[in-house]
Amino acid sequence: MAAATVNGNETKKSGGFFGSLANPVIRKMEKNAVYDAEGKVATYGGVASKTVFFLIVTLIGFIGFIVLHNIMLNSGAKLFYAVSEDENAIYDLTISGLEIAVIAVAALVSIITPFLAWLIRPTIPVTGTIYALAQGVVIGFITIALREDLRWIALLAAILTVALVAVMLFVYAKRIIKVTARFRGIIFALFGTIVIGGIIYFILYIIPATRKMLSGVNQVLNSPVVSIIFSIVFIIIAALFMLVDFDTIERCVEGRMEKKYEWMAAWGLAYTILYVYFKILRLLIMIFGRSKSGSSKSSSF
Repeated sequence: MAAATVNGNETKKSGGFFGSLANPVIRKMEKNAVYDAEGKVATYGGVASKTVFFLIVTLIGFIGFIVLHNIMLNSGAKLFYAVSEDENAIYDLTISGLEIAVIAVAALVSIITPFLAWLIRPTIPVTGTIYALAQGVVIGFITIALREDLRWIALLAAILTVALVAVMLFVYAKRIIKVTARFRGIIFALFGTIVIGGIIYFILYIIPATRKMLSGVNQVLNSPVVSIIFSIVFIIIAALFMLVDFDTIERCVEGRMEKKYEWMAAWGLAYTILYVYFKILRLLIMIFGRSKSGSSKSSSF
């Protein structure tokens, strides 16, 4: 393993297949960064404050959608009522046309802005903020869509996400798991497999000729046990992603990169945190939704 030194700071490099898959944020930052021993450089406090900024914007989006929902309910606007067809009756939703439009835009923005952020890094302060706001709207929609007696799950998911972030930060700080180039490569390979697999599945599903072929796969994936197992696996992979994010932050700060790179490091961590939140939320909905359904069915006999 060779090492390059920049301004007295050693940056490790590793070759090999997995090394070539290492965090693209790191590669981009190390390729373009200007190291400054005296000027304004990235700090842990700066990265932390920007990460918190993204999360606060998410909270604003969440509160904004909840407020909009309550206004629509009390304004006499035309409402659409929908109860989940799922046998567990997890969802119970009353929503206006305006809210549907807002959530549609938020969903579209949530898909587009991450690509813009990763491809055009200088736009991260803007695209990252818009993405965080849209994610807050999506969380608000999921929360109001849940049955009223299940809406506390959204708060529990937030608490568990914070706890998981704290645990993974401890694991990284104590070097219980060391983030090497091979480790980063493996994690990104797993993530890439999940993303590409999901895209292929979606394409095959929207094509009528291949949709019937997936019926058996759908039955397996939609079974309670398999769904829960997959959710746990995704959460574990995302948690390991946090270690990569922490490593990116450390490289950014210890390498004395320019302060503007704080936005890249913070965006990467905030993105992972929100991803973890949604996966935990989905897992809790599956677990407690079925539990509630089972209880109600038992009491009806």
